Amino acid sequence: MTTRFLCPNHRHWLQSNPKAAIAHLSDTQDTGQWYREQGLWSQALPYLGCAFETAEIVLNTSTKNQATAVITFTSCAVLLGDTWHKLGELGLSRQAFQSAQQRLIPELSLYQQQSDIQACITDCIQALAKGMEVSSSRFNLSYEARMRH
Repeated sequence: MTTRFLCPNHRHWLQSNPKAAIAHLSDTQDTGQWYREQGLWSQALPYLGCAFETAEIVLNTSTKNQATAVITFTSCAVLLGDTWHKLGELGLSRQAFQSAQQRLIPELSLYQQQSDIQACITDCIQALAKGMEVSSSRFNLSYEARMRH
């Protein structure tokens, strides 16, 4: 994704401290979700963006529970993509879903001998594709409605 939420120093620190990255991920995702529940999309966005980027860091450094890292990364991507959509930033919404899919595709080849993790990754890629479809169809429906008026 071209939009960045973490500053370079913070990114480096999280990459160097896996436990801190997991804690930061949990905090930012929870805070972003709380703002979403209030309908405060603009306030949720920076937290969910940080959560998404931190989830990718965790995915890159996780060695113990890769399936959980994949699911968390996907969840963060969905929250971020949907929040961009709620803000009317449909291109950024599609970009969030698409970049997450592209990030997960190489994971399939890393786990060729582990069918359970491969199935998890495949399910997450499909969920991201559906999220992108829903985002695109909502855009097309609202565009068509505007064109009729």
